Amino acid sequence: MKKLLTIVCIVAICGCIFSVERKGFDEDDLTVPLPYYIKYEEKPQATAFLPPPYDYKMTWEIVKLYAGYKGIFRITVENTGKSKLFIYGFSIKINGEEQRDERSRGKEIQPGEKETFMFSFDCPSIGNYTYDFGVYLMANLKGWYDYGLKYVGGGELRIENFISSSPSYHKNYYFYFDKMNKLVNPYDSIIYQKAVQITSKYGDEYNIAKVCAIFDYVYENVEYINDTDDEWTQPSIALVKGGDCEEFAMLIAAMVTSIGGTARIYITDNHAFSAIYIGRDLKLLDCIDSYYQANLSYALFEDEFGYWLVADPLGNFYLGGLPAGGVVEGGGGRIYKWSIMTNDIYSIDILKD
Repeated sequence: MKKLLTIVCIVAICGCIFSVERKGFDEDDLTVPLPYYIKYEEKPQATAFLPPPYDYKMTWEIVKLYAGYKGIFRITVENTGKSKLFIYGFSIKINGEEQRDERSRGKEIQPGEKETFMFSFDCPSIGNYTYDFGVYLMANLKGWYDYGLKYVGGGELRIENFISSSPSYHKNYYFYFDKMNKLVNPYDSIIYQKAVQITSKYGDEYNIAKVCAIFDYVYENVEYINDTDDEWTQPSIALVKGGDCEEFAMLIAAMVTSIGGTARIYITDNHAFSAIYIGRDLKLLDCIDSYYQANLSYALFEDEFGYWLVADPLGNFYLGGLPAGGVVEGGGGRIYKWSIMTNDIYSIDILKD
């Protein structure tokens, strides 16, 4: 009997030491970003009678498209001429049917500079389509001239089929939890200084515009490197040298946490990405719409604490877009009904201490 009791005690002790699941966040550990609305520049008044010469280079990317949700373009406009430009909207014709987004505000682009824009539209039903893409622009050499809407290019669109997936969820699995929380140090001076530099123009307090700015910086500036050895490096190293999906996820989590936010990392069979805690009020998504100046569709996780907004720059070009491997299961509207093509998902809380 004593021998049996000893074995039971050893098993119980080992179970505590080698617990498969680590303790993660409590309610007190969570920080909701404050709202922050961005207003772009007002459209200037047209005063020139003669159209000035202008020149620009425009490129764009498109997210995967699903019926009933928003299709989204990310547009880069580089001013290659001598006149100033002002962009104040976009338009698309899908099989000849036009959707316009003419705005009262926009962005001015000086000669030699470039700006990025978002444009969203309503996706039609599943299938293949042709599209033409247009831009509302003004030019200024000796006064603003309004060129109005000009169609500048086009191509083909594919509205994807809906797919279902039912992965198994695991929370704070000890192997990933210990490894990632050891590497992610929000008090790393390199991480903190870069996060402050990126977000300083959005005020002193932690807010959702700062999260957008961090996401955009990582998307635009950090190099993806396929690591065949699967050796994870610290976020401060990835910030300079790049990395693969685990490094991207840890970098965003570290930078957001360093300025006061709360982040998780999700690991699938072949990918990793971060998600940011935004609380229980989805009105905060209006602020992200204002940041990107577009009406977007969002991928969220929901648990007992509220909502976690996907932040995967390897899967999408805006904060809240679907992650790599994410698939839409149906529905429509602002919030994706979605899942991930994987067998298992591990959610890992990134602790501040």
